Amino acid sequence: MTAPVLTRVSPSDGPFCASAFAVSFYVPAKNQADPPPAEGLRVDRWAGARYAAVRRFGGFVADADVGEQAARLEASLQGTRWAAAVNDARRADPASPYTVAQYNSPFEFTGRVNEIWMLFDADDDASM
Repeated sequence: MTAPVLTRVSPSDGPFCASAFAVSFYVPAKNQADPPPAEGLRVDRWAGARYAAVRRFGGFVADADVGEQAARLEASLQGTRWAAAVNDARRADPASPYTVAQYNSPFEFTGRVNEIWMLFDADDDASM
């Protein structure tokens, strides 16, 4: 298993809509130029500098936890110079407001590490 396993979450717009999830796996360097074929495989490549606002949390990831952890991360950004960059990124790509990163094997029961990421691009002034 490679780590982290990334899940891009697009929350639903209301109580009768389903959230959308896209799960990504890291491809080892030796396979990155020509990933092995797989049905439904979509290759994502990050070009240029990307930044992430990150909140770490433990335990097994449950659907109910994801929204709560994302809300806590967003609340922690309020009043900081990063809040505007995250909001700009969300406006540019409203279908992908946050990502869940899971670092442990499903067979590890203690010491689990997970993160909520809010990805954004930053100009030179904001990144320093």
